[in-house]
Amino acid sequence: MTDETEKKPEYDRVTNFPKLMQDIDGGVVANVLGLALSNVGRAVAAADKQGEVTIKLKLKPGGSSDNSFLDVIAGITVDEPKLNFGKKKEDFQYRSIAYVGKGGKLTYDRPKEDVNGQMAFDEPRKLKEVR
Repeated sequence: MTDETEKKPEYDRVTNFPKLMQDIDGGVVANVLGLALSNVGRAVAAADKQGEVTIKLKLKPGGSSDNSFLDVIAGITVDEPKLNFGKKKEDFQYRSIAYVGKGGKLTYDRPKEDVNGQMAFDEPRKLKEVR
């Protein structure tokens, strides 16, 4: 045996996918995905045929000089089998933004440290009284 210890990263760089899905578009994407899974599950059980729910996430540059945020396009395709023949197909598309933090971690809220490891110094300020 060796005395080597696993080197743990100094920060958590893994995106919290369930939280990101709840945050994108106010949680609509997560709710639609949950409803689609329920509907297709019910249809598959009733029709004894295969169904499908597909989620496709596209990440594009945010379109400004600030490279720390991305446009996120979530596409959901639902193929629900029918009892006798055929299937019902629906497509949904939602757009939102996500910020890229240190190590590539995606969050809906702006992280304290950006993708380059720079600290954000946006401290809350008090309003001044003007007379």
